[in-house]
Amino acid sequence: MAAWKRKTPKLTALREPAEAGPILRDCVLANESFSSIDTAGLTADNAVLTDCSFAENDLAGAVFIDTVFERCDFSNVLAARADVRRCEFVNCKLTGADFSQASAADVLFTQCDMRYSNFSFSGLVRAEFNEVQLSDSDFFECTLKPVSFKNSRLENVNFRETDLAGIDLSDCRFERLEVTPSKLEGCRVSSEQAVGFARMFGLLVDGES
Repeated sequence: MAAWKRKTPKLTALREPAEAGPILRDCVLANESFSSIDTAGLTADNAVLTDCSFAENDLAGAVFIDTVFERCDFSNVLAARADVRRCEFVNCKLTGADFSQASAADVLFTQCDMRYSNFSFSGLVRAEFNEVQLSDSDFFECTLKPVSFKNSRLENVNFRETDLAGIDLSDCRFERLEVTPSKLEGCRVSSEQAVGFARMFGLLVDGES
């Protein structure tokens, strides 16, 4: 594992709560683009959306409940303070998506591209990231209880000020990771990852020069 590095957390400026926006309820939509309409405060309730695009749009304060998103594009969306409950994101593109200060419970991300995404100051409960690309994403000062990361890429992810007790990273791939040492106790890692953490804390590993 290469040398570890420290970076500045990516924090989003506070904004006023969004007013109620458009509602997608009890519907099935495919190949729709929402990128050119005002979607701030959007509600999606009991919906299935396939191959839809929200790229570059404002989803601040959005509410997603009992909804499945498959192959949808959320690139660079602003979804600060979103409320996400019992939803699935499958093969979606969320690069640069901003979910700072969001609340998410019973949410599944599967085979999604989430590089550079921002979950700082968010609360995630019973969330799963399965085979997800999360490199350079930000989980600064998050609540993760519990959250599962399975076979995912976590290169340069920022977990500073986030309690990682009970989090299993052992089958994830990374060489550099940002953590707060006092909040690392109880995190499960592989033996190779443990060597990297030892170097980070200034320990000398026997057998290495």
